[in-house]
Amino acid sequence: MRIRSVVLVVGFGSLAGLGLGAGLHHVLPRAPVVRGLSIGERILPEGASPTAWLVSRREQLHGRKIWLHREGHWFSTTLGALGVSVDVAATLERAQQIGHEGSLMRRLKQTARARRGELDVPLVWTVDEHKARTFLRTEVAPVVFREPTDARLDLAQRLKVPDQPGMSLDIERTIAALHAISHEEEETMELAMSYVSAKVTLVDLTRVDVSQVVSVFETSFSTWGSGAGRAKNIANAAARLDGAVLAPGEAISFNERVGPRTPENGFTVAPEILADETVTGYGGGTCQLASTLHAAALFGAFDILDRQSHSRPSAYTKLGLDATVVYPTVDLKIRNNHPFPVMIHAFLPKPTVIRVELLGGQSSATVEYRYGVANVEDFTRRIYVKGHFPPGKRIRHQKGSRGYDVTSFVRISHKDGRVDERHYFSGYRPAPEVYWVAPGYDLAELPPLPEHAKGIEDMSATRTAGDGSMAM
Repeated sequence: MRIRSVVLVVGFGSLAGLGLGAGLHHVLPRAPVVRGLSIGERILPEGASPTAWLVSRREQLHGRKIWLHREGHWFSTTLGALGVSVDVAATLERAQQIGHEGSLMRRLKQTARARRGELDVPLVWTVDEHKARTFLRTEVAPVVFREPTDARLDLAQRLKVPDQPGMSLDIERTIAALHAISHEEEETMELAMSYVSAKVTLVDLTRVDVSQVVSVFETSFSTWGSGAGRAKNIANAAARLDGAVLAPGEAISFNERVGPRTPENGFTVAPEILADETVTGYGGGTCQLASTLHAAALFGAFDILDRQSHSRPSAYTKLGLDATVVYPTVDLKIRNNHPFPVMIHAFLPKPTVIRVELLGGQSSATVEYRYGVANVEDFTRRIYVKGHFPPGKRIRHQKGSRGYDVTSFVRISHKDGRVDERHYFSGYRPAPEVYWVAPGYDLAELPPLPEHAKGIEDMSATRTAGDGSMAM
């Protein structure tokens, strides 16, 4: 082999010396891309435009499938949907280096190997990060997200329930992985994830002095008849709220903590309010817990960030102290403005009482509450004809109540001598007295209009609950 190499070099040198090197154009590439060169495991066709050919391949490869996966979640998509594409200019630049750069011997060897099908230039890939980020954020992130679970203190069982971290898609690290892989046929890529810390950890629980009561409020309810469903919903919502810890300056959303009022979450049907009438729907009773929490927070001098009154006065608390909630649109939000962490203890000391205690320290203020009524509006009697009622049947479906425009006044006297005064509005609409009657019923047989009723509305159709109903 050594003798052969010497002969080749000497012979080549002799040819060059004789001026015969001009014949090298038969072995060196004349086109920008060496004939027979493989690019991305495909040979460039004879006579084809390398740029046009690569553009065509890029469009075809946009449809190549790629699998994204993480912990049991699999997503099938395409390179194009993820913004992954062939960089035509960079790939062409790399291909043109073959047979055109380096020493003459290197160029000859590369040209010969390319023509024998021994050289392949990998495709150069690029990622449209905006497109990739949009796809991952909308199609993948919501599916793989795992909500963290806060640590909580089960006061009834004297147990500390530890926190559980959640998981979320790390979009930037996932995009970095897209840049790094080779994008072969039917490839799979593991999604990059990040831990999501719980808002409340076991360490946070140890900082709450549960022997100190900032404020407390309780309301009563019935457990018989239609009240049975409300009682179950109140207990279920209280169990979800109980043990929540608010660090200094932290706020809590009632809806986020309690969650959707659905059968899957343990809620049952109970009376609730739709517009100005009582209907049946899931979650009736959760508003009583929200109202109890609102009143406890108010008398504890907490910040009330979001609160809306019911459409009618609530029998279980004073005007202005109630708070209605409708998942996910109408919420109650309070913020801990105390210098110490506070725990919410929501429980039933008796089967007919819901109590909310805010624990963690001594209140530094005394709170006084009063309200004024600026306007009172009488109600009407509303009559619906029920086609399935037998002749002569009637039912008073709802008792009427007056409407009120109420302004609440809160005076907070701090122990350091400061005094804060707050006021807010509650609008309660009049609720009609509702009768259901059989077809042809003689309306003269109805009882006389009650006190504060101002007239009669004769309706011809029934009304049923819809999505906008408000739990009481």
